Amino acid sequence: MALMMPLIKAVDAVLFDLDGTLVETNIDFPLMKRRMLELAAAEGIDTEPLASLDILGIVDSACRTLVSWGLHENAEDFRMRAMYVLEEIELRHAHDTRQIPFARDIIACLTQNGIKTGIVTRNCRKASLISLEKAGIMPDILVCREDTSRHKPHPEPLLFALTALGARPERSIMVGDHLMDIEAGKAAGLKTIALLWDYRPADFFNDVKPDWLACNLQEVLCAIIDCDS
Repeated sequence: MALMMPLIKAVDAVLFDLDGTLVETNIDFPLMKRRMLELAAAEGIDTEPLASLDILGIVDSACRTLVSWGLHENAEDFRMRAMYVLEEIELRHAHDTRQIPFARDIIACLTQNGIKTGIVTRNCRKASLISLEKAGIMPDILVCREDTSRHKPHPEPLLFALTALGARPERSIMVGDHLMDIEAGKAAGLKTIALLWDYRPADFFNDVKPDWLACNLQEVLCAIIDCDS
């Protein structure tokens, strides 16, 4: 759907999170976390300190522990097995992907107005491509966990995307529904838009201080337009 919007001169690129921002996949994240903790426990690693970490943080911490024990090959094998398990769970849900309302429209609208678009996700590439095909979304670049050594909330994947797009951080925006999306955006020097949707309290993002709050993708587009004012 072609949408009329004013020419935006202050924005080179807009980066989006994928799951929960542009699509719904219903990936079982609690299961993924349990499986990572089980893998770590099977290596003799104390999982209590890992329980508060995010999924990829558990993998990274477990690998560092194995390396500190001098078990370098075990660490490589652990990461390979962990990525296989995560990919299997993600692929199981990717075929059930649903577009979040206005997702295709906002990507198309930005593209038609000369603004580069990218998706930065911690999901694997195989599952992400299936999700994008199911949702009919075509960004200029897709950055998945295989593409960088560090992941959100670290700024590396965002900066990787912007470099590929030829966009400057100070002229770009990160949109996401998770605290780590906003943390990554700020760390990379982007402006940030946090999606509250209708199920989160208004103060959910207070600690990370996004530049804008939005309750849906239509409001995200309004915030992008507002960036130029």
